[in-house]
Amino acid sequence: MKKAMSNVDVAAVVDELKSRLIGGFVGKAYQQSSDKIWLIVQSPKEGRLNLLLQAGKRVYITRQQRPASKTPPQFPTMLRIHLSGGRITDIKQHDFDRVLEITVERGGSPNYLVIELFPKGSMILLDQSRRILTVLLKLLYRGRRMAAGEEYLYRMNQPDPRTISMEALSGLLTSSDQDLVRTLVRGLNMGGTYGEEVCLRANINKNKPAMQLDEDEISHIYQALRDVFLSQTLDPHIVMNNGIPVDVLSRPLKVYQGSEINRFAVFSDALDEFFIGMDIEEPKQSPIDRRIEIQRKAIQEFEARENELIAKGELIYKRYWDIEKILKVIRAAREKGYTYLQIWERIEGSKLPEARLIRSIDSMGEVRLTLDTVELDLNSGLTVPQNAQRYYDQSKEMARKAKGARIALDATEHLKGSRDVSKRSKIQTFRRRKPKWFERFRWFFSSDGFLVIGGRDADSNEEVYSKYLDKRDLALHTDEPGAPLTVIKTEGEDVPDTTLLEAAQFAVSYSSIWKAGQFSGDCYVVKGNQVTKTPEHGEFLRKGAFVIRGERRYFHNLAVGISIGISNGVLIGGPSSAIMSLADPIVEIEPGQYNPDDLAKRIYRLFSERIEDKAYLKSIASIDQIVHFLPSGGSRIKDDQQE
Repeated sequence: MKKAMSNVDVAAVVDELKSRLIGGFVGKAYQQSSDKIWLIVQSPKEGRLNLLLQAGKRVYITRQQRPASKTPPQFPTMLRIHLSGGRITDIKQHDFDRVLEITVERGGSPNYLVIELFPKGSMILLDQSRRILTVLLKLLYRGRRMAAGEEYLYRMNQPDPRTISMEALSGLLTSSDQDLVRTLVRGLNMGGTYGEEVCLRANINKNKPAMQLDEDEISHIYQALRDVFLSQTLDPHIVMNNGIPVDVLSRPLKVYQGSEINRFAVFSDALDEFFIGMDIEEPKQSPIDRRIEIQRKAIQEFEARENELIAKGELIYKRYWDIEKILKVIRAAREKGYTYLQIWERIEGSKLPEARLIRSIDSMGEVRLTLDTVELDLNSGLTVPQNAQRYYDQSKEMARKAKGARIALDATEHLKGSRDVSKRSKIQTFRRRKPKWFERFRWFFSSDGFLVIGGRDADSNEEVYSKYLDKRDLALHTDEPGAPLTVIKTEGEDVPDTTLLEAAQFAVSYSSIWKAGQFSGDCYVVKGNQVTKTPEHGEFLRKGAFVIRGERRYFHNLAVGISIGISNGVLIGGPSSAIMSLADPIVEIEPGQYNPDDLAKRIYRLFSERIEDKAYLKSIASIDQIVHFLPSGGSRIKDDQQE
């Protein structure tokens, strides 16, 4: 299910907001959660409207009732000080990015409210000189200092699919080492759904290597981009799958042709209806948990930056001779008395192949290049190895910071442990949660975060097929009967091999292979649209059975085995590689001599040795609930010395 607005959604909602809010006056601002702001606007056409802003996710006019709030925190207070009573003079999207900017004039000078809708985006209030007044979420950004008084910098631009030239598109595709759909998504700033839509309209296999496209195919891609992104058609709607919302769109897409849709008069109403489930408030974090979260994110940022810098240093050596040619040209020009700015003017107008790699040269001789879609900053006065060493030195600094952050995290976690009251006090406040829809089937989340579900019997196999198997999903089964119809809910994303192997092991472990006492088996995976209930002429399908048409990818000699454990107050089970890092306590299960009821009692006793509050344990991991996760047939606890 879609989690945030796409750049196409942002473009559509900007057009709508312009027609409804330009000329309106800003009222009070309210903060509903850590990332969500309600802004009251007096529209010249419609009167009082509620503009809902959620950093990293969405912006639209909502019809929901604003929850009551207490004294406003700092960010909405600053919005009231600088924006309340001001008139909205402009609303725009920055380039084709997921960034929306609202201009509010008050007292003859403008202020700007920037809402970043990309992952880890924030909300920023700028003064008339575009310097930061305040930030909603103080996150870490690479190359951007997000603090009061600093100039706000937009993210580095990507090519715009609406305006890219035929020549630039051809260069992007023919130089790519990936398939077509990945090249479009990563190179032209579009979501996976729109990448598939372009391939579909161009009538080209999305998995075809981009560099193998001929001129006619590139021409078809170019025309498809224009058809998709320059379309003026407005048809706000929600795409449904068996009554479940899966996407919200401002215009129709062929990838959803034939799907059930709910239409709306304006795009904001469609967005409001679709995202309403996100308004369920998450439990508030304690200050110490919030500190731990920030420290963990900081470690991830430092490690990612370290890896990025190392990769840039390695790229310099990989393209050693290309860089050496450029540096030699600059040094030779300097020896003739040219300034760096004069050199840049001559290079900028040059038709040499090397000149196309250079983005800029400043007055101090710092050169910015683009190599293999990566930007590199080099000093023209240094050698190639010295320039590479600059990146290696910076990576060491990131490693040092990551090490310091890990030490700080260890100290904070130790502090939390020392402050923790007994587990019993937490358990006493435990409330039985409402089960998720997928928990009536066999299920787990893979190591890569994909939901995998499987039927328990013929009836639930039928339900998985009829209600929850989408054409974009992957389905797994064994050649032997008596296996669950296993489905990986892909949400349109590419599925890594780790998830495929875990799902295959899951399908084999809950099949008749386990019941037969075997320790390994085979499984195959197919696309969702290869599974059908239509038999061949003259044949009959029994309940819970299906027909698979087309090619199958097999996984052979998969070891059977599952793990069962408790994770954040929920009993979970599935392949050990997906469960081990999440659960505590946890047990590993393999085929053996105990029936499910007897083994469930043994597992419950093991859990009770680790969890003191028996009422809590029984509420989340009773014997019946444990049986729910065990395969049919005999089982035992792996490496149990009592057996």
